[in-house]
Amino acid sequence: MTIYILRRLLLMIPVALLVTVIIFVLIRMAPGDPVLTYAGEEKDPATIEVIRKDLGLDQPLPVQYFAWLSHAVRGDLGRSFQTKQPVLQAIAERLPVTLELGLAAVTLSVSVALVVGTISALNRNGIVDLVSTSVTLAGVSFPNFYLGLLLILTFAYVVPGHIFPPGGFVPFTQDPGENLRRLVLPAITLATASLAVNLRQVRSSLLDVFGQEYIRTARAKGLRERVVITRHSLKNALIPVVTIVGIQIGAIIEGAIITETIFFLPGIGRLAVQAIPSQDYPVVQGVVLISALSFMVTTLLVDVLYAFLDPRISFETVRA
Repeated sequence: MTIYILRRLLLMIPVALLVTVIIFVLIRMAPGDPVLTYAGEEKDPATIEVIRKDLGLDQPLPVQYFAWLSHAVRGDLGRSFQTKQPVLQAIAERLPVTLELGLAAVTLSVSVALVVGTISALNRNGIVDLVSTSVTLAGVSFPNFYLGLLLILTFAYVVPGHIFPPGGFVPFTQDPGENLRRLVLPAITLATASLAVNLRQVRSSLLDVFGQEYIRTARAKGLRERVVITRHSLKNALIPVVTIVGIQIGAIIEGAIITETIFFLPGIGRLAVQAIPSQDYPVVQGVVLISALSFMVTTLLVDVLYAFLDPRISFETVRA
């Protein structure tokens, strides 16, 4: 397994380099000139050239790219054009908010999907199954920005007592209760789409496993239904679910962009949204790079987890 992990880590290097090239090219293809943005009403050509040199945009694009890459491999993602703050520091300050939101959303999505999906599979075409199928269809169909606004309108303004605030963030260390209270609506918004996918996957995987010979054998041996489900069915049914959840975890930053913007959460997603209109190249490049790296690491962890869920999976076969 160690050799497999090392090999995957080495393969991540060219992928990461390709990502940096794509990020660098695409962001500079966007219309507009960040120098004019930061110059404001200053129209003096000499001053504009000074600003361009100060931002490091006076060099040819290949020189700019390799200069940025040489610093990035040493952990220096540059400084924000707008605030002059180191990009890595800005990301580190906002990362806990995004991770907390993502962890809450994934926990909610997976836990509800496992419980409701299992009940739906055990009671196929029953009331719970029909209701959960309808809910999953609605969950996939609802855009999360629309759902977020609907939740804010309902629970922050329409429902008496204003159960949940419409947005904002309070650190957990400062006030745990208020932190969780403000996290409920964003977590539901971010989790809804993934919950629908996970629930359908759990249900279909369990239905497939229930038809296998070893499940019938376990029941014929007189094992209790709870043991059959928890020890024999769920463990094998979780393999495709783990793949989907792993992709969802890796894509937390992308998914959090809209949610953090709607609920005014000071996370990485909102940082990127604020940097795009002002063409703050270093911030956008840093956020996208961190997002891509987190996605690659998550997929590696999912592959390693396969071996623990199913002993039949061999990394020797993968290497071959």
